[in-house]
Amino acid sequence: MTYNLSRAQPVIMLARVAAIVAFVAVVTVANAHDFWIIPSMFSAGPNATLELNGRQGGGKFPEGTAVPADRVTDARVIGASSTSTISEMAVVGTSLRLTHKPTSDGQYLIVVGLASRVNRQTPAGIIRFLKAEGGEAEALRLERENPFAGLDSVIFTSASYAATVAQVGNGGARAFGKTAGLALEFVAQNDPSRVRVGDTLHIKLLGHGAPLANLGLELASGLDVDAGSTENVERLTYFTDSKGIAHLPLTKAGPVMLRSAWASHRVGGAPNEWDVSRTTYVFNVGAGR
Repeated sequence: MTYNLSRAQPVIMLARVAAIVAFVAVVTVANAHDFWIIPSMFSAGPNATLELNGRQGGGKFPEGTAVPADRVTDARVIGASSTSTISEMAVVGTSLRLTHKPTSDGQYLIVVGLASRVNRQTPAGIIRFLKAEGGEAEALRLERENPFAGLDSVIFTSASYAATVAQVGNGGARAFGKTAGLALEFVAQNDPSRVRVGDTLHIKLLGHGAPLANLGLELASGLDVDAGSTENVERLTYFTDSKGIAHLPLTKAGPVMLRSAWASHRVGGAPNEWDVSRTTYVFNVGAGR
């Protein structure tokens, strides 16, 4: 038996190219972890310098790896009447350490955004991506509504954001209700620095500044940040109401991380151009009264 190698080789080469392209797409999606920031102290003394730690791999919070400083494109400290840019940051151990000294005491909202990444995936690939990166509820919505019908592939821009609140000194103006203008962001409706076990946090989800109704979010509580333990972590899923607000009963003391994901058609884009935004929000729950 003889073989026509001149015809067989191109087929083999095309198969190899296809395999390489598929591998690159999988790696790109697998490496696109969400991230979070947490203050070294949620409440610091008067005239203190804020220290915050950023890590990626939020699904394993509080464990994770440092976010490289060169991926940060937006880092701000937002007060009740002022906004400052965080310029001091460096990798320290397994965290990206961000430091900033506010000019006055009070409460501050801190937001960080990472450089976005553009990927091409099949609709099924985007759903797998969301399920792997804390967007299970959004993945289920896409499966249910099938907005990618008729598309073989989707070009999507993946963006990640993180926020937290911290107090410097005693009292002062509050900043928890400020917005940062992120593509997807949590906006607390009551002061997260004053909640205790048994309270409810009311928090709104905004997409490009507009309330997002029926959007899913995950709450992770029972975290032991100092010990790095996730043994007793509880993860619960909630949905926003018709006004874009989620009502979260708080049952455990300690740091809490919220995270959500939102897939949206790119404004003015082609039918296959989408944005996938992910965001996290960290606050502390005090012991019960």
